[in-house]
Amino acid sequence: MTHQGDIGGSTNSITWLTRGLAERGHDVYLACRPESLIASRFVDGRVHRVDTTWSRGVGLMRQAPEWRRWLVDHEIDVVNAHASLDRHLVSYVRLLGTDTSIVHTRRNVAKTSGGRLRAMFDRHTTDAIIAVSAQVGEDLAHRGIPREHVHVVRNGLPLAETPVPDRESVERVRTTLGLELGVPVVGVVARRKSQEDLLVAAKSLPVRVEVLLVGVRADPELDRLSRELPHGSRVHFLGFRDDVAALSALFDVFVLPSEIEGLSLALLEAMARGLPCIATDAGGNREVLADGAGIVVPPRDPDALCMELTRVLASSDRGRDMGARARRRVLAEYDVTRTIERTESLYERLRSERPR
Repeated sequence: MTHQGDIGGSTNSITWLTRGLAERGHDVYLACRPESLIASRFVDGRVHRVDTTWSRGVGLMRQAPEWRRWLVDHEIDVVNAHASLDRHLVSYVRLLGTDTSIVHTRRNVAKTSGGRLRAMFDRHTTDAIIAVSAQVGEDLAHRGIPREHVHVVRNGLPLAETPVPDRESVERVRTTLGLELGVPVVGVVARRKSQEDLLVAAKSLPVRVEVLLVGVRADPELDRLSRELPHGSRVHFLGFRDDVAALSALFDVFVLPSEIEGLSLALLEAMARGLPCIATDAGGNREVLADGAGIVVPPRDPDALCMELTRVLASSDRGRDMGARARRRVLAEYDVTRTIERTESLYERLRSERPR
């Protein structure tokens, strides 16, 4: 279940999990909004799409009896809710009584905890909670969820399907953007995630840079900061693009300046492409970039980010070494097949433990 399902890493993760479980022979239903992006990805019938709308507050509670009947009628063994409204809904179903195993997936470190009462509610209305990184799991434990109730199943990528751009496409993008050869390119692929900190850091860099912000358009704050960069440095606001692979091939370094994270697919993709990566110590970034696979800086610290960017841009050898380590780590640890297998294993265990 997801009431979201539009552009974003969580939509891709849910898509890959849904397809993977279906390919492994499971009877899979996907409850989503019919107008959502994820709905458009499941029209061939291999997955049963359940077009759904979610109410809020008391209205969501009123939907619970209908969903309880639906779960019984369709003999659902496990229901996994991936976003806030659907997590609330399936918890209300549990309060009504159901033999279906209830799973929540948490994809970010919570900005607000909800307190011990909320943690107690989540614990007693679920059979398991999936955390997409160890740090998300630690956050849940800090909130009061028993550690044995939390299962870390890390995000992954379909590495065999990672697009590799041809040289002609890369050069066409370079020409279109007017990027000057020899000027380092610093790239971010993310929705609005503290990109202002990168622009503040770029003001103090000792070299000219081209900053490519993929996934965002200029807002007043970002536009103002972009105009404060030294002469010769530029910021390109590129919004959502279909040619991320070609754009990434132009990056000399990938930066993820976010304040809140779970486990970033954009970071994994940059690593899979062998890019040197600098990310903030948020969510799962530190565990992903372990063993020399990248650099971690404190969130909301442009000075620290500037210092590390300066070091990476000053040494192409260091950048290549970081990129090679990053690619090896992703290939070894973060293929989505592992995510699917571990989720499937949890589902099977819960199914075997539920009374019938």
